[in-house]
Amino acid sequence: MAFKTLQVPSSLARPNTYSFSSSQASYQPKPPSRPQARVATKNHLKSPSVLKCRANLHGCVDEVIQSQLDHHATEIPIVHYPSVVFPGETLQLQTFEFRYRIMMHTLLQESLTFGIIYSGRKDSRMDDIGCMVHVVECEKLVDDRFFLTCVGGDRFRVLKVVRTKPYVIARIQVFTDRCSSNPGHQVDLGCLMQQVEKHLKNVTMLSEKLNWKPRGDYQAGKVSRMHNPESFSFTVARLFVDDRSEQQWLLRLDDTAQRLVREGRYLEQRSKYLAAIAAIRDAFQHLSCNEK
Repeated sequence: MAFKTLQVPSSLARPNTYSFSSSQASYQPKPPSRPQARVATKNHLKSPSVLKCRANLHGCVDEVIQSQLDHHATEIPIVHYPSVVFPGETLQLQTFEFRYRIMMHTLLQESLTFGIIYSGRKDSRMDDIGCMVHVVECEKLVDDRFFLTCVGGDRFRVLKVVRTKPYVIARIQVFTDRCSSNPGHQVDLGCLMQQVEKHLKNVTMLSEKLNWKPRGDYQAGKVSRMHNPESFSFTVARLFVDDRSEQQWLLRLDDTAQRLVREGRYLEQRSKYLAAIAAIRDAFQHLSCNEK
């Protein structure tokens, strides 16, 4: 695997401003919660050998971030990744394969944006739907590896693979969810969000009963406070859908209502499965008590 996922610290949950360094003597984490680290970083960036740029993400990273690209075709580098990346998602990556080190040096001279496509298809073919990511922080090691902090942006559709060496370059077209002409569509989205939240609460409750902690349990409260239906649907897909193939289908859909409906069905089936497991466990416990 050319890219390795790193754990995202809590300090990066809601980033506002990031610094970007083109060269570093060694990798040193810069936790923004420590004032001493801020001072040290500012002093270090005064060195003439360091390139600095900043990206303002305007609030919560879970909100859908729209790039400056229009819907015309453009060419970007493509990275195959073992997980599905969604708009608004924050992820940390480590580049160590030689071709991706070359890619990073190219991105330093052009733009800090590339595409990520899920690589888990059984037929080994590259999927045609992916998510653009924007590099908001980068650390370069002495061995020419890079540590990256990225935020998911627009989704895209691959129109043509331009080249594959030394890394994949594809001509892509950005797409977003369609706008409905139905005046009551927004009300329907609100109802769909409530249905998804209902199933989400059932899954959380049954998981707690079984002492199974859902993958996104720690952010369940945050999800319930989201008001943007599109961002809500992407966050639910990222945190509470475990099936990678299902996640890829949700990423592919260009209709928020359809995505919410599919997520509701998935969570409903999940809650029924957990309820069955809980019933079987209770039955065995009851039999054990009777035997005693």
